[in-house]
Amino acid sequence: MTVRVGTIIHGALGDCYEQLCCLKLWKKNKDVKVVGFFAVKDRMLAMLNYDLDMLDEVWPATEIENVNVDYFYQYQIRDYELNKFLLDDLPDKIREKFDFKRNIKPWSFIRRHDFHSSGIKLNLSESGKKYLPICMENNDIDKSIFDEKFTVGYLWRYRSGGAIKPYFQRPKDWVLKTKSELFNHVINKYNAHVFVCGMAKEESFRVNNDLDEAGVVAGEYLSKYANDRLDLPESNCTYLKGLGYAAEMEIMSRCDLLIMMPSGFSEPLWMMQKTPVVMLDPPPVYTAKLFWNRMPLFDNKSLKGAIFNSIVPHTAKNVISYLEGRGFLPLA
Repeated sequence: MTVRVGTIIHGALGDCYEQLCCLKLWKKNKDVKVVGFFAVKDRMLAMLNYDLDMLDEVWPATEIENVNVDYFYQYQIRDYELNKFLLDDLPDKIREKFDFKRNIKPWSFIRRHDFHSSGIKLNLSESGKKYLPICMENNDIDKSIFDEKFTVGYLWRYRSGGAIKPYFQRPKDWVLKTKSELFNHVINKYNAHVFVCGMAKEESFRVNNDLDEAGVVAGEYLSKYANDRLDLPESNCTYLKGLGYAAEMEIMSRCDLLIMMPSGFSEPLWMMQKTPVVMLDPPPVYTAKLFWNRMPLFDNKSLKGAIFNSIVPHTAKNVISYLEGRGFLPLA
């Protein structure tokens, strides 16, 4: 009889994405059935826009006592919220199926992967593919733009708290000013079009709420958006409206270049290895975590990448010099 292995998918959307990617790697060549329980139902709905082929069954965690598994293979079992809101309340007959002594981290899989040979990604499910053109239409995006113009994606994630502490990060006004200068240079020199994710939150409220029926779960994804804007010409800039984690990640992946603050949105885009992803303005706590966990994200294991990520001020001039040196900009 095939062994049934349970796992709880938990954390923010980016955490869920990385755990699912690592499960895909772990399950390869194993004769097991993996039963996935999502700690938060809304995040399960959002993740169903991906092909969850690494899971043989998908359940909300509220069903964990009603679905039989032989044992649990669990990522980040020492996570405070996982224990407080779920594991601590489970009966002993379920808890004994967990190995509480082994704290498996997704990072251990990610840092061993050879990203020079291939990326890691989740493909869109049929429902995700069906929703993508709806998302593009509601974001006022004509897909031909990706063939006709040099396109750049930018992610805004200015920290004010949470798991990544904002200690010693650059002032918000400085980041807004330098990134406006950077993208205006790229627009003026290359006639680029910039797609901005994570800003202009008020734009999202113009969209029909019925889109949530497609598994958008705006509250989960849109909550990370801010009302800030860059000083860019409207004709060369599109602010994504926070209409879906999977769909808007797919839109961003079609850009020629991605320039992003670190988050659970930009990390998966780097892991895809589909288009260049450059990290800007990380809080020092984040770069310290990259070094501590020996993570290859954002080319941090290369000397040039590490110096640019953690030491070089990300002024427009410095970023342009780095992009030109890496060959990420079109030939003038």
